[in-house]
Amino acid sequence: MALEFTSAVSSALNNDPRVFLITGATGWLGRALTEMLRRALGEEFSQRVILYGSREQSTALRDGTAVTIRELSKATRLLDGRPALLFHFAFLTKDRVGSLSDQEYVERNREISGMVASLVEEGNVSGVMLASSGAVYDHLLGRKRDAAAGLYGRLKAEDESRFEKVCRARSVRLVAPRIFNLSGPCMNKFEAYALSAIIVDVLKGGPIRLRANKRVLRSYFYIGDLFELCMRCLIDESMQTEAVRFDTVGSEVVDVGELAERVRTVLNRPSMPIERPALNTDSEDRYIGDLSGLDELLSRYEIAPLALDAQIAKTADYIRDASGCC
Repeated sequence: MALEFTSAVSSALNNDPRVFLITGATGWLGRALTEMLRRALGEEFSQRVILYGSREQSTALRDGTAVTIRELSKATRLLDGRPALLFHFAFLTKDRVGSLSDQEYVERNREISGMVASLVEEGNVSGVMLASSGAVYDHLLGRKRDAAAGLYGRLKAEDESRFEKVCRARSVRLVAPRIFNLSGPCMNKFEAYALSAIIVDVLKGGPIRLRANKRVLRSYFYIGDLFELCMRCLIDESMQTEAVRFDTVGSEVVDVGELAERVRTVLNRPSMPIERPALNTDSEDRYIGDLSGLDELLSRYEIAPLALDAQIAKTADYIRDASGCC
């Protein structure tokens, strides 16, 4: 169940002089990348990986490695001129700060974005991975999925523009995946995602409860494949493009009802009941990216993404261990 880079990437990272800065280190993306770097770098991990969050704290990785999360506002001083790759995942989501007004929420996120952008402007950063979102399309295309998605998408679009400008000015490579639906270890909100919520229902003995009364279409991409691809883009000296964007898309598109059936089959509970309201066939929620940009990069680096059933199994293994379910 371990998250890890391929041996080729691990070897390249060990021979690379740069340090790795991770903002939003306590979130799903931050924890997953930290674990992958721990396995790749071994004993050098503590000297080469700097983790940032909203406040200073200590925590531990799944293998027991103790890590310190530094306060983001101190990032420039801690970098101390060393060459670095920056992985920017810090972002306040509405569920974390529900008491804030929309304006306060926007201002807080712009403040975070500004602090991180200053690392590129003032530090010795040569590559940036910016975690963007499929919600950008809600803003750019004027979609009306819901107000929260529109606001989130607007801020993510602003981040893309800000970092593209800052990185271009300093000839820094930017890799900005627009993330739709991920799977895999280190997720931290089981109830917030369809896949993990279904898995939890199965692990608890069922039934599987689906709330959607319309078709909800999703396509899943494994978090380990995401970081393998982004890291290859960042360390590829032959790539001429300074800004790399792609959408995360899996090899299959499934409705959540079909997803529930796949989960119960993979977890050896094929007859577990699925409860779902009657479907309104006149409406659907489709949150799926464009495969073209991703396909080109997967071909370039000869990456074969994890199939859906394997993604389900690995995600379930993590949830079982993390929650103590069954």
